[in-house]
Amino acid sequence: MAEKRKHEEIIMLDLVVATRDNTAKLGYFVDDTVVNPGLGIPFYKTVLEGANYEEADWKDQACVRTSQIHWREDHSVSWLERHMEMTQGFIVLGKNPGLFVLGEPTHDREDLDEKNRKLPDPKRTKAYIIPAGMGLILKKGTWHDFPVSCGPPVSSFILNTEEVVEALASMPQAGPMNHGDCFKLRLDDHWDFKLKFPDPRPFVQKHGLLPGPVAMPLMGKEGYGAGMQRSEVKAGWAGGKKVHVIPVVNVEVFVPGCGGPSIQPHLQSVPELANRGWRDYGNRRGLQRLASMFKALQIPATAVINSEAAKLDYVAKALKESGWECGAHGLNNSSGAAKMTRSEEQAYFKQTLDDLQQSLGSRPKTWLTPGFSVTERTPEIAAESGIEAFLDFVDDDVPYYLTHEQGKRTLCLPYCMETNDISLCLTKHFDGRQYAQAIEDHIRQLAKEEGEKVVCLGMHTFIAGTPARALALTEVLGRLREVPGVCFSTAAEVASAIQKSS
Repeated sequence: MAEKRKHEEIIMLDLVVATRDNTAKLGYFVDDTVVNPGLGIPFYKTVLEGANYEEADWKDQACVRTSQIHWREDHSVSWLERHMEMTQGFIVLGKNPGLFVLGEPTHDREDLDEKNRKLPDPKRTKAYIIPAGMGLILKKGTWHDFPVSCGPPVSSFILNTEEVVEALASMPQAGPMNHGDCFKLRLDDHWDFKLKFPDPRPFVQKHGLLPGPVAMPLMGKEGYGAGMQRSEVKAGWAGGKKVHVIPVVNVEVFVPGCGGPSIQPHLQSVPELANRGWRDYGNRRGLQRLASMFKALQIPATAVINSEAAKLDYVAKALKESGWECGAHGLNNSSGAAKMTRSEEQAYFKQTLDDLQQSLGSRPKTWLTPGFSVTERTPEIAAESGIEAFLDFVDDDVPYYLTHEQGKRTLCLPYCMETNDISLCLTKHFDGRQYAQAIEDHIRQLAKEEGEKVVCLGMHTFIAGTPARALALTEVLGRLREVPGVCFSTAAEVASAIQKSS
């Protein structure tokens, strides 16, 4: 059994599709299978009759009712209850599945002491998805909560007893119970951890349990990650400037044979030399060219670096001599965080930051996930990893805070897709002059508007660092330095200015 923890943590329950086999210890599964067929009733010649459920039992007066359950954003399990004198039943009606948090009975477990026989066992508790048209008659002592929606509303046919219904309805407010054959626990009274179940919507869609698509905000309620909330930065942080431009130089390597951005995408042979060599040129020559350009212009910049790139001696040397802020950009640009578990992603962050600290001498405080390959936990893990400037979101041109429900916070500096060299040069096929002009037009327009803006000017050593684009970029950045209200900063400088003003 799980003991009380010194520090609250979250235990995430497994999501499983309920079947007759995996619910055998919890109850009697109801589907279109006729259980124990052979009951002979002479009036029904074309009917296959099953025997009664021998252990199904409703003390005194059974009662039946229906309910409709709607979606809830909170996936916490706050209450669990059990009944010892009846076998409660739930049948899912209509076309939509329902989620049932169910725990195996503990009252007759010989491996538990008396105290723990009165508690659920989280190790034997799961979130079961019962498909539409199926149900479960719970065994006596099975721990359970009320059904939960998997997205669209779910209707349930409920078998109960008058005693239990009256006991529940008699409560003046939600609270623990131990009367009327209803033993209900508030889990926070017994555990220093929380039980939660994952968002069931991706799961039920993946398994084809819904009749149609359902909207799924896969990045949490507000779209910024599970448990993350946005809050605005107070005005006055920009030191009298209207636009802070943050040049963000992406320093990347790609796993051989796994592809990457291409100047001639039709070249697909293996081994492939031209596109790989074009990308490698960025680290051999483009990086140094951009470093010289920014140094000559006296413009600061932030580099976001694959930790494997920083292990190349000529890359590490150029970065150390550049004077740039060194931020993190994952291990390499062929693998991001998508599909990682929480522990895998935490290890991914740690390895990236550890390796960059070892290669470059300082631990990064700025993060951009390679290829925007994130999970819904990425912003939370970034915050708990000490990241102070997070660049993964692209939905604004003002900075904002992202705070996790457990208190960790990071600052989001939106990454601008409109001025990114991949967007302009590889997608829109702009030449060097058009690329540079689009940047200038974007920043000049923001300088005319009200408010304090930030532009994370994303560029890559193998695109912006080529001679023609670097020349055009040099001329534009030189002009932008003279635009009233425009200044250039690193991500760390902007984060520090906002922190000092708050």
